[in-house]
Amino acid sequence: MKKLFALVLLVGTVPLFAEAQVLNRMKKNVERTAERKVQSKVSQKTGEAVDEVFEKMEKKEGEKDKKKNESASTSKETTQKKASGNTTRTYSRKQDPELSFDGEILFNENFTSTRSGDLPASLVSSTGGEVMALDAGKGLLLYPNSNYLLKKSLPENFALEFDLTLHNVPASLYNTYFNVYLQEMNTLKHNDPKNRYGAFGFSLWGDAKEHQLDVFNKKAQYEIKEKVPFDIKNNIVEQTARFVALVNGNRLRLFINGEKVVDSPELLSGFKAGFVNFRLNGTKKEEGHQFILQNIKITAIEKDLRAQLLEDGLFSTSNILFASGSAELSADSYELLRKIGSVLKESNAAFEVVGHTDSDGDAAKNKLLSEQRAGSVKKFLVQQCAVPEKNLSIKGRGEEAPTAPNTTEEGKRKNRRVEFRKIQ
Repeated sequence: MKKLFALVLLVGTVPLFAEAQVLNRMKKNVERTAERKVQSKVSQKTGEAVDEVFEKMEKKEGEKDKKKNESASTSKETTQKKASGNTTRTYSRKQDPELSFDGEILFNENFTSTRSGDLPASLVSSTGGEVMALDAGKGLLLYPNSNYLLKKSLPENFALEFDLTLHNVPASLYNTYFNVYLQEMNTLKHNDPKNRYGAFGFSLWGDAKEHQLDVFNKKAQYEIKEKVPFDIKNNIVEQTARFVALVNGNRLRLFINGEKVVDSPELLSGFKAGFVNFRLNGTKKEEGHQFILQNIKITAIEKDLRAQLLEDGLFSTSNILFASGSAELSADSYELLRKIGSVLKESNAAFEVVGHTDSDGDAAKNKLLSEQRAGSVKKFLVQQCAVPEKNLSIKGRGEEAPTAPNTTEEGKRKNRRVEFRKIQ
């Protein structure tokens, strides 16, 4: 009877024991599930935190890269243009400090207002030419054996800038050359017997390994005929090259892609260079050879920016622009400010930034506004150009010191200016 009771008891406890085990396993499963959820949330939070860290790092690196690129843009000029649907090679050159100039723009032709296929009204040509659409704006396709005279007389000191694209042009091409004549006479024919000029250019004759720049004059006080070694194949052919010619009296300095390649102190001696004449000789239209001019600009300059700032100790400009009645800088002013900043940073000299206004409005408000504008210029130079803050002070003079009558719009424009005065 005892054995039977024990057996019944044992049999009765098996389900209870099994049920307890099941409950125990369910409990553990619930605990493990909860633990996994907690771990998942922790992991998610950790991942989010790590992502946040990396995002901050990437953002910081991006800002560094952006600042690096902005800084590089003040010392490098990088251009990529396309012609006839084909990408030209990119050039990147250091910007020579002598290219930091400022002045009044007298001529600015980018051909956008001329219909494709037409010759622009801003110049005359001996055999024609035609404006063509490019992937980057418009350009003037030069016809073979043509002269192109700009309808604008030149001041004594000026900068001539233009882009030249060579497309589908071999590095060696018989009887092909491109010259720019800075000539005395307003004549389409540069070789007029009465004409005097100084000129620069290049030829594609002969072996590309022997390419040179040509610098020469006619009927000048000192006869000059020079050939300057230059890698035309890798700097001009099948790409867009940037030309800048700076003329100060008799002196010509030529820059290609931001690098000074010619400095001729007496090229223009004995006459006044009054006009610009472009000449293309050679090429064959039936073979698709293309010489394309773009972005022609003539700027009247007194001296280069560096000389005015560091030698004269005074630079005044009306080309630093602000929103009307405000100290907010216009984006159109950034390029000039970066050029100024480059000189000031390198020189480490102390300067006073002086703001001026025209006479419109209240005199006291104008004086305050001129000081605020000087402050905006200083802030840009310090933050964007890394000019030491200790080297810059500001002053506002309002309408106190006009340089022209305030009775005309042109006079008012000249009076709205910013001066940089070197502190001795």
